[in-house]
Amino acid sequence: AVVSTQSGHYGRGAAASGTLDSGALALCALIYFWQFPHFNSLSFNVRQDYCRAGYNMMSVTDVALNARVSLRNTAALIPLCMAIPFTGISHCSFSFYSVVVNTYFTYLAWNFYKSPNKQTARELFRFSLVYLPILFGFLAIGYAFKERTATSEEKHHSDKHYMKDLCPSSVLPASADQLCPVSHKASSGNVTSAPS
Repeated sequence: AVVSTQSGHYGRGAAASGTLDSGALALCALIYFWQFPHFNSLSFNVRQDYCRAGYNMMSVTDVALNARVSLRNTAALIPLCMAIPFTGISHCSFSFYSVVVNTYFTYLAWNFYKSPNKQTARELFRFSLVYLPILFGFLAIGYAFKERTATSEEKHHSDKHYMKDLCPSSVLPASADQLCPVSHKASSGNVTSAPS
């Protein structure tokens, strides 16, 4: 189970910064939790083949545990995906989109848990096939939007002409005489008193 998650772990580390940061660990955890409902629902419908071959699979030895593990891991995906934007690999909007996807995934796992049969197992398995493409699609869109927003703000605030753009020199007075002529003359001792 752990070995199958390493592709996401190493891929993120190599492609991003060359280090295994929190984003890489989040992707590793995502694939780790996803694989249980994916494989358990698949193995349920072929448990007769496992039994004939002599393999003591969880779907053969304990059907209830098989479904319970599926539900537990799909539920774990909800808080995990909500926390992913805090690692910096996607925009904060990813939390909202992931809740919708993961809630439906958990709903299918709940149906499989309450009534483990070929239909509920097939529904869970089929959604698990499209789950990762959907979620990674949202991740990519969120990351692109996050980078675009950050680049625009950084460019805007680091521009050396930023203040000049806000207040062009043509609007400002050229000298102190134009800014406040009375005060300037008073300070020079040239103010004439009003006639009595």
